[in-house]
Amino acid sequence: MNETITTISLHNGNFTYHRTLTRNPHDDQHHNYMLECYEIYYLVSGNVVYQVEEQSYTLNPGDMIILNNREMHRPYFASDSEYERIILFFTPEFCSHYSHEGYSLLQYFERKKPGSFNWLPSKLIEQAQLARSFSEIEEHQRSGHPARDLLIETAFIRLLIQINDVIASQVLPTALNGNYNARIEQILSYINQHLYEPLTLQHIEEQFHMNRYHFSHLFKSMTGSSFKQYITHKRIAKAIELLKLRFPPGEVCTMTGFEDYSNFYKAFKKITGISPANYI
Repeated sequence: MNETITTISLHNGNFTYHRTLTRNPHDDQHHNYMLECYEIYYLVSGNVVYQVEEQSYTLNPGDMIILNNREMHRPYFASDSEYERIILFFTPEFCSHYSHEGYSLLQYFERKKPGSFNWLPSKLIEQAQLARSFSEIEEHQRSGHPARDLLIETAFIRLLIQINDVIASQVLPTALNGNYNARIEQILSYINQHLYEPLTLQHIEEQFHMNRYHFSHLFKSMTGSSFKQYITHKRIAKAIELLKLRFPPGEVCTMTGFEDYSNFYKAFKKITGISPANYI
């Protein structure tokens, strides 16, 4: 059973902060998921193996995971000991106006292949005092200060800057830039905006005047997924959101761009492990 300790939401949900405790965690309580938001995950307590794409990270309390909106992920539990975590969800738009030419707050969220550069160990977190940002955010929430939301937002922005600094001290920039392609980023944006319409390699080739075979190679190199896999995962992520809002599975199938319910059911079951009707 989950116990909510702290919940904060800003800008109509473009930023949310959750601190949650689970007394007796087990794997059936969690499923693979991928959201429209970026995510910062901080383990307070518990024995957790965190899977991101094909990569598995054995976490210790104080470890941090960063995730972009193209990465499938979920926790697994090595024991039933108490499990507490802090999770921050945010859209790129929430902090885009803080970036400027020559510096991107989200550089290490965006310019990486899914399943890479996710884990920050507790030693680095402690050295940079990153966890202090979580305390500040919670203190601002409790303060009742007239500028409380702004104080929370600026504490979060400082956290992003600190995360950039920590990763920059450990990773060569070329290790990330090799997977970056501005044209693919443009196509990814297009896919996400037209996710519920028919999307084929032929359509991308005609829309962007880019050879489909060349595109497929670049896309797989940058995202770690095939074009078809990426679209399926994004559609299932949206389906999960709609099911949580109590939309019937049949309607969700149509709303997420699947051709028929059979294909929707098979894809959903393969990714989440359960049927759409049994998800909630």
